[in-house]
Amino acid sequence: MILYGKNVIREILKDEKRKIYEIYLLNDLKNVDDIIKIAQDKKIKINFVDKKLLFKKSGTDSHQGIVANVEGNKSYTIAEFLEKYKNAEKISVCILDSIQDPHNFGAVIRSCEIFGICGIIFSPKNNCDLTDVVYKSSSGALTYMDIVKVSNINNAINTLKENGFWVYGFDVNGTVFLEEVKFDKKTALVFGNEGSGMKQLVKKNCDYLVKIRQKGKINSLNVSNAVAIAAYELMKQT
Repeated sequence: MILYGKNVIREILKDEKRKIYEIYLLNDLKNVDDIIKIAQDKKIKINFVDKKLLFKKSGTDSHQGIVANVEGNKSYTIAEFLEKYKNAEKISVCILDSIQDPHNFGAVIRSCEIFGICGIIFSPKNNCDLTDVVYKSSSGALTYMDIVKVSNINNAINTLKENGFWVYGFDVNGTVFLEEVKFDKKTALVFGNEGSGMKQLVKKNCDYLVKIRQKGKINSLNVSNAVAIAAYELMKQT
């Protein structure tokens, strides 16, 4: 997998389990001595190249002068994820129902990692998958986030419920305000598509429909902003 951007590559280099096959650096690139040292210590091949080759490797001008060929991100089945956290006192997940924009997806991952969400659940059939843009938009946070890929969001919700989770769907027409919610030790936060929100069956399967209090005239938040607010509130409570 091809990844790019200084922060992304720095975080990837910290991951002892991730294979990095080689790195491409722009000739005379500044402020990357730390990256070069870690790569050399790990005996990762470094190629010093021009902008033309970096564009050819990454397919974008947003590479910030560094591109790496790395092993793809590991993903879990929901059974594997639950097994991993079976002894955890507290566990939280973020379920994404048909998020299409890779920049939004990356920003969601970044917020979830910062505020302590354990994993992100989504279906690649209906959701943006883990692309280079998602990695870049997450500022490297994807390196630390457990990813659970499922074939059906509703089945995943039912499995979580069977394992003691309470499910909170976020909707502009929710019946309870976020600050009124008392989150459980096993919590799933559900967020829908940027335009249409959660699908009706997904919404029906939630234990609570939650809305974020607003004061302005615009009636909805960007999904990544909504995730950040909800994840922060969950962190405060747990």
